[in-house]
Parts: sequence; C-alpha cells; structure tokens
Amino acid sequence: MSDLQPVVSRLLGQILSLRSPEPGARLKQRLQQAFVASGFGEFDEKSLGFSKFTEYLVRSHGDLVRVVRPEESGDVLVFLRGASDLSQLAQATFSSTSVDLPQRVRGDVWQAFVNPDPDRRRFFNKETGRVLHFLAGQGAPEQAEMESSPEAYVEITPISGDVQIGWMRDFLASQAIPDDKKAPLEAIVGGAYSSSVNAIFIRSLGKHAMAWRNYRITRVTEKIDGWAQAVGLGRDLLYTARRESTASIAQAVSSSLGDKKESTFGAGQLPPKQQVLKLLELLTDDDVSRLVIPTLLSTILIKSRM
Repeated sequence: MSDLQPVVSRLLGQILSLRSPEPGARLKQRLQQAFVASGFGEFDEKSLGFSKFTEYLVRSHGDLVRVVRPEESGDVLVFLRGASDLSQLAQATFSSTSVDLPQRVRGDVWQAFVNPDPDRRRFFNKETGRVLHFLAGQGAPEQAEMESSPEAYVEITPISGDVQIGWMRDFLASQAIPDDKKAPLEAIVGGAYSSSVNAIFIRSLGKHAMAWRNYRITRVTEKIDGWAQAVGLGRDLLYTARRESTASIAQAVSSSLGDKKESTFGAGQLPPKQQVLKLLELLTDDDVSRLVIPTLLSTILIKSRM
C-alpha cells in the first residue's frame, strides 16, 4: 500500500480541513469510509506494520497532522497542521487541482477475466473496447453481433478457477496467521473457486483482507496485461484513467460522513445523491455487491451508534 500513501495524505487533509480537530477513533472511521469510497478497499494500519492508528499518523503523516494526547484518559485529538491557513485556501485548492490516482482495470474487463464460468464466452471489440458475453450455443444477440464481424473481436481467455484458488492458497502460506485462525481459511480454499468463495475468504481474513485484495489485483492485472500484449491491445482500451477533482472528493467525503451544513450547487452541478446514482451506473453488479453495499451498511451502522 506504500504507493497509496499520497492518497491517504490527501484524504486526511480533506477530512480534517472540513472538521479539525477530530478524535482519533472518529477520524479513523471517516478515513476508512473515504478510502473505500475512493475504490481502494479497506484501510488497516496493522497491515502496514503499525499496531495503533495513532502510531501510523505520527510516523507516516507527522508533517500533515498533529496528534495531541489528553492529560488524563480519553481519545487523542488530531489537528491538521496549519489548519487556519488551509481552511482559507481549501476552496481555491479544491476547485483548481486534481488527484492522480492509480489506473484501474475497467470493471467489465475485470469481470470477463475473473469469472471462470467455462460455458460463457467473452469477446473484446478491438476498436470500440466493448466486451460481449454470451453462453455458447444459445443464439444470443451478442453472439450474432460478434459473428457478423469476427475480425473486429478478440476472444478473452478467463483466469481459471484453479489458478485463482491457487493464489488464495499461496497468499495464506505467505501470511503470518496463527494456526487456529488459518485452519478455517484453509478450509474455505480447499474446494473449487467461485466469486462467493472469494467473498467469504475476504470477510474471514479480517485485518489481512486489504493485503489479499492488493495481492489479487497485482496477479489479475499481470494476467490481463499479458493477454493484451499477446493480442496486440493497448492499455488505454482496458484501463480507466482515475483522475478525480479534489472538489468532488471533498464533497463526497463531507456528504458521506454526515456533514449537516447546507450545500449549494452551481450551474450544471448535480446534487450529491444524483452524482452517486451516476457513479452507480458505471459499476458492475459485482462492484455494487462487493464495494457499495458493504460500505453503505457500515456507514449506516456507524451513524446509528454516534
């Protein structure tokens, strides 16, 4: 996750510029929510080698935040360094800058590779980038479309279930997980692979879940890049450029974390709920079930306890 440290810094700055100081526990909750909402999975300082969130802040972001410990018992308070200056400059900065995030494989391309269903065939249009799925022998319109101009398409070879279950076993072998906790995980990966097995595996990994996601992303990406090179496709057709304005990130963080301040929307700017609906249209069903629904449920539960 070291390559994501700049993203964490930006999210911390954006959260604390809206509300500083923040109790450490509350800040961690908000950072986790913003991290997931930005598409990077779960944030866990323990996977980075830190036993406590406070230690992570001091050692990794001491130039950005100031941690004040209470004289007696109680949670620490986290201040944004130079908060008075940043609060005055925040709007100008947010409106004129953007955050360069790592590229990610398009959702439809990702699904075409990780779904190992042997009865389903997938074809990629070399000119438009469209992905066609259909079950062989059922006369689907997608099959007719591909067969009408076969020279425009190249077939996608999905990653087999055996390979993906092998990754899960290799990952377990590489992690320092106590035997009593590793045994149930080994039972999960003892059978055939499916998306459900992967979802259960992630939930059961606990603090190791983020490490597994990064491990899996690296290997799936390697497979996709290898296939693209073999068939002569450029990365620009397979990846989405994740360049996002800090204004939209700040607004998303503010609204998702329950900021009660009144909002005004300029000409042509959609309210947050409509922005969310537009974003949902870009996601696959698997993305929604894997990322959006758990995040919304977690947010509702957290807010109900505040």
